[in-house]
Amino acid sequence: MAEKKRLRMRGVKQAPKRLESEILERSRKIANDPALLRPMCAGNCRKCLFDRTFKTIDDISRYRGDAETLLKFASKGSDDMAKAYAGTISLSAAGKIPLLATATVGGEKVSFVVRGSVGNDKLIGCQYYDDPKIRLLYYNQFIKREKLHLYSFRDGLVCANFPNMPEDYLYEAFWETPYEFKDDGLDCGHKDALILDIKIKSANEHIRICENCAKEVSTVQYLISQICAVEPLDDIEISILHPYHSAKESGSEKVEGDTLKKYLRGELNDRTLLSTIKREKLGSLKKGGNSTYVIGTENYGSDLDAFVNALSGPPEEKATIKSFLTAVPESVVIRSGKTSEVLVHLWDEHWRDLVVHHTSKSHADRITEKPKNAPSQVLCDTRKTFVSADVVASLPEFKKPGPMTKLADNLAKAAKVGGCGMVNTAFASETMKGSNYRSVSAAFILAADPAAKLPLNLTPDEKSFTDFLVPFAKAVIDANGEKYRDAMNTLLTASSSGESV
Repeated sequence: MAEKKRLRMRGVKQAPKRLESEILERSRKIANDPALLRPMCAGNCRKCLFDRTFKTIDDISRYRGDAETLLKFASKGSDDMAKAYAGTISLSAAGKIPLLATATVGGEKVSFVVRGSVGNDKLIGCQYYDDPKIRLLYYNQFIKREKLHLYSFRDGLVCANFPNMPEDYLYEAFWETPYEFKDDGLDCGHKDALILDIKIKSANEHIRICENCAKEVSTVQYLISQICAVEPLDDIEISILHPYHSAKESGSEKVEGDTLKKYLRGELNDRTLLSTIKREKLGSLKKGGNSTYVIGTENYGSDLDAFVNALSGPPEEKATIKSFLTAVPESVVIRSGKTSEVLVHLWDEHWRDLVVHHTSKSHADRITEKPKNAPSQVLCDTRKTFVSADVVASLPEFKKPGPMTKLADNLAKAAKVGGCGMVNTAFASETMKGSNYRSVSAAFILAADPAAKLPLNLTPDEKSFTDFLVPFAKAVIDANGEKYRDAMNTLLTASSSGESV
């Protein structure tokens, strides 16, 4: 509800010529045309409630040149609007303003002239009848007593006996905000996760402001700043549209109660209102008994399969996330849909469980404290270690291997554990640089990935030898158990190493 405007008297002072001229000019205009004060009608009253007041005002206007009589009208009777009118046009009749009083209205100093026995608010509103905000003081008491709605804007003053916001008022009020949307519209046009939705029911219009566009202003304050009514908000519904809800809940959170009061008072602005609701809804999701999965603006409810399928990232990470979330009912809200973002979201509270699902419990138990690297890197490293240990355990151990055997064994195990990338890493740490060693290394790289770019330059003879060795290297990579020994012996023979295992 709009607060009653406070008036703080600041005494009187001599009237500056400019102010005197302006007030006298306004006094003269309404003296000659009192209809300037009468609101336009946008209601359906059987009989206009302003009729009696403006009949009295019309009668008073006949004495527009008689300052003394007008002052008498301003001091008697029960119609304060008529009395304020009489006092105001008496200035035009007198042709001068000896003294000005000053009041503070809505934080602004306003100079006016005291005349008759009528409230200062009525005098100020009447003397500033062409100011969309200040003139509301003239009508405030009458409008609220009769339970009307008055909309005051630059080119109009519209009254209705029910909420009926004019389109011109709506746009003018919104354009006073710092927002500038496409085509001077009311909607920022973005489809972000969080949207402030202000519905003007009578106009069937929505103001929509996304989380990223929201500014530190209260838009609703602008909307009601020039409305006079018992309850200016009876035509306005404020909601936050969001995806942070369970499958059975609505994605629209109505702003009401204490939160609405804070927003109206400016204790919350558009930006902080959105962040407050977001924080509350995320907290509710976390405490809820059901898992809810959200990516950006898309809410997957409790459909884990659909959520995981929508993620982008390594298949191993997707499998781990699905395995973990199947076992642990945890809501996940992320922006980009990357598996790495899901892991970051879960990491602080569940890092050990994630390692378990990515490797094994016994492997995870070897890690005594939370790793400092990024979750994706940690899982990648632990996976390699886990797979490497598993691979090594399944292969025969070569006693007193020769240099070529060591090289081939290391590269083959690297290929089994981490593919071409790990072969390249293993090759980079090797010190054997002879021609045959170079060809064997290149053969393992190409066996792991035929399209790989070799990290070394081969002579034509070395390249030819490499091509010859690729099938033998691939056979070693693919072999398991004792077949691994046989394949290794074949490679060692093909490489002319003179070694065997």
